Amino acid sequence: MSPDADQEALKKAYRLLAVRWHPDRNPGSRVAEERFKAMAEAYAVLSDPKKRRRYDELGHDGFGGEFDPEEIFEGFDPSYLFKEFGIPDDRETLARLLDLDGGETPDPARITGFFGDFGLKQGPRARPAVGGRDLAVPLSASLKEAVFGAMKPAAFNSSKGVVKVMVRLPPGTKNGDVITVPGKVPPPGKGLPGDLKVTVSVVPDPGFKVVGRDIVTSLKLKRSELASGCRPSVATLDGKTLRLAVPPGTAQGARLKAAGHGVPSRTGRGALIVTIETSG
Repeated sequence: MSPDADQEALKKAYRLLAVRWHPDRNPGSRVAEERFKAMAEAYAVLSDPKKRRRYDELGHDGFGGEFDPEEIFEGFDPSYLFKEFGIPDDRETLARLLDLDGGETPDPARITGFFGDFGLKQGPRARPAVGGRDLAVPLSASLKEAVFGAMKPAAFNSSKGVVKVMVRLPPGTKNGDVITVPGKVPPPGKGLPGDLKVTVSVVPDPGFKVVGRDIVTSLKLKRSELASGCRPSVATLDGKTLRLAVPPGTAQGARLKAAGHGVPSRTGRGALIVTIETSG
């Protein structure tokens, strides 16, 4: 049958399928009941010009995401299914066969095959699985790990047991930043996994602090060294050692800058700011 089949052609195809799968012709067959319900649901869409147009516009996945099972039968007279064959309009039987009695909700996925029988290549299917529940977990990181980036393990309990996930901290991570690791939280049953939301807690470092793109530290020198000038060694947050030029006459509290040793970013690195203190 052509995908452009008119209503009469659809009715003819429907009659043939209904005759084949009608429960009265297949007494006691659960398969026949399921197939009959699926065929009825498919026809409920195709016999309604508006729903059929939306199906043509949205396709297989889109239609299933827009229409739930109740909406599929909206405006459709299911007694037509019985009248076509001269069968009395038994409302109780009809409700049971089509799941219209408040029982189990019909699964649109099962009607997919009948859209092919009616001449269409695609059919509606169940709404996409609801996104899984996200899970928020805390993660501690040292200042060095936060500034320069690191891979850190996070563990949490789930319906599948303890799950361990490696979390990538990008360079420049700040205290309170939330890093999303998609699809790592197992669903409690069927469905899609959720996202892991990792809130980073940066542990303060006694020797360094971050101010914008700069890393600030301090260096104690003798007054005599400040008076005459010197070249002391100073440690950086990433574990390097720099030789710092301290000019003669430098005062206590002076701030000396070592460019390129601060927080990394896409445009380069900030500076290491060394605050001079005196030790006597």
